[in-house]
Amino acid sequence: MSRAQLAGLIDVNPQTVGALERGDHYPSLDLAFRISWVFELPVEAIFSRTEFGPLSTELYRTDRPPSTTGNGESSDA
Repeated sequence: MSRAQLAGLIDVNPQTVGALERGDHYPSLDLAFRISWVFELPVEAIFSRTEFGPLSTELYRTDRPPSTTGNGESSDA
């Protein structure tokens, strides 16, 4: 997705997206939620005061316990 495409989806100019990427600007809470909505991720998965590794690393970890379906049964069966 280009800066211009993201900017259009979140109703800001592309320069604002660039400033966010560089860390020159911090988003308002409203803007942070709009960005998280576009990427279908929780806001804390995108914005943090501490650095974190690539999201793909977290998504594909193998050392996590199996997830459950909500009824106590493993969804890995």
